[in-house]
Amino acid sequence: MAATTVTSSMTPASNKTGQSTAVRQFKITDIPDTMIKIKWPVAAALMKHWFNGKPWPTKDGGMDDAVKRHDVFAPQEYIEESIVKMSWISGFDRANAAIKHLRGTWNSKLGLAQIKKNVGRAFSAKAPGCYPLAFNGVASAAEKFGYFNNKTVEFEQAGSDDVNELRGALANFNLRVIAEGLVVVTNKNIVFTPSRLGFYIEDAYDFNDGVVLFSQILGYWNFDKLITDPVEGASANMKLNYEMNTIDFNSKAEATKEQVEKHRADSLRRYRELDSKHYMLVQNSDFREYREINKKGGDFRVYSDVLYESVTAAPIEILVK
Repeated sequence: MAATTVTSSMTPASNKTGQSTAVRQFKITDIPDTMIKIKWPVAAALMKHWFNGKPWPTKDGGMDDAVKRHDVFAPQEYIEESIVKMSWISGFDRANAAIKHLRGTWNSKLGLAQIKKNVGRAFSAKAPGCYPLAFNGVASAAEKFGYFNNKTVEFEQAGSDDVNELRGALANFNLRVIAEGLVVVTNKNIVFTPSRLGFYIEDAYDFNDGVVLFSQILGYWNFDKLITDPVEGASANMKLNYEMNTIDFNSKAEATKEQVEKHRADSLRRYRELDSKHYMLVQNSDFREYREINKKGGDFRVYSDVLYESVTAAPIEILVK
């Protein structure tokens, strides 16, 4: 069932004033504003970028499958690399653990094979000489060249796993490592001497569920708060409905006209206040439905900036065939 809005089924029977009790209901386009309220500015910026983007020229408007598989690089209009900063990423323990892991394994056996493959491909046709290998802090440039090693950062999709902005912004994502330095090309070999490592993240920002029976739940949202537990979210809505249904719009018989009007106005104000606090169950499918109806909403490849640190490492030799 679509859940682009949430509405209350309560209509107070005691409201005989003819006054409307309607309030503007919460929509998925309100989620970024809620994210700002709960101090998730990066997550909010990424979602706003999705809402402002245009669908892909695919059957369902979603990201091209070849791009998802990393077989093809995303067109520039579907790349975002100004919102996510590694200074923000490194503020989370889970991401720091991945950085630490890559710091120790960037030139592992598999890492060296990847380095030799990417450096050899890029410089094998070069004339003998010295060449700098640098990406100038642009992660998409490093990605096009070919990363050296990777660590996937994952969250459990259900249960009591961390509920923080990192999960809200990116969920599962890739943390990559590359190296910059000097490449010396001769007629016999290519020698790469690394001088610094660079860490960055790569992710597909989309609302695709793949082949599953149920769309992924993204929590219960209202204008002020996020509830991740479905039972807690449903209970909160039931409590709001009960409170709304117990509001008395009638005044005491001996009340003056002014008192009657004030009581009704206060009751109506309270009713609207409670109604506006209802939570909407949000799922991935709601965003896909929004895109289908509004012809807006663009999946995109997201990159961070590059976090650099110096490294001392032995030269890496690639033999020229």
